[in-house]
Amino acid sequence: MIYSQTIETPSYLCDVDDRLHTWAAVRLCQEVTEYHGNATGIGFQTLLAQRRAWVISHALYNVYRLPSAFERITLETWARGDNGLIAFRDYCVRAEASGEVLLTGTSHWPLISLDTRRVVRLGDVVKGYSIETRQATAYSQLAKLQLPDMQGLQPAMSREVCYAMLDHTQHVNNSEYIRMLFDHLITRGFDLGTPFSLEVNYAHESRLGDGLQLYHVGQSPVHFFRIDNPRGTSVSARVAPVEGAGM
Repeated sequence: MIYSQTIETPSYLCDVDDRLHTWAAVRLCQEVTEYHGNATGIGFQTLLAQRRAWVISHALYNVYRLPSAFERITLETWARGDNGLIAFRDYCVRAEASGEVLLTGTSHWPLISLDTRRVVRLGDVVKGYSIETRQATAYSQLAKLQLPDMQGLQPAMSREVCYAMLDHTQHVNNSEYIRMLFDHLITRGFDLGTPFSLEVNYAHESRLGDGLQLYHVGQSPVHFFRIDNPRGTSVSARVAPVEGAGM
């Protein structure tokens, strides 16, 4: 029920301080999700044959400490049930040597049709699937993230979607928005050495050549973000002090 993988933190995913990038931590959570899906028969390749794929729609990560380059870490993930349209999945990342909790997270994963790009019912995909009811965070289900008024703001950052930002579902990978967000936030003096929470709502997918506009409201310790593409709001996000203690 709990899938576990121990790795050595790759230095090429780390920053100038030899600390894992936040976007890379999110990407590793996504990666261990794919491994778990493949191990249980509902991974990308299996669903691709049915013209369906998992996408992430909402996530909350509590980051207590970002691991250092070459540090051995254990990533755990588990399915926590579903509501018919959304599968709930949790995460816990620990330092292998000490057992220190580095990150906890929870996420929502709808299943979409690759032909229509619409959400489809989970149906038999999760029928009989083993679940673990333990919660990694304080949330069994995430409520829609509410942003303050951002009307009239000028973009804090702009970026064009390039080929390297896409993944095998043919849209911008969720971690690329996190990369953009923290590229801006670091210029505002944000301290990655202090525990923080990151909540992200994913709305409309972005495609090759789209222009992305990032808007930012707030000051330490709470920041709100909106990332727009030409079709509307793609991502809403909040960075704030970490909630509660680690598992």
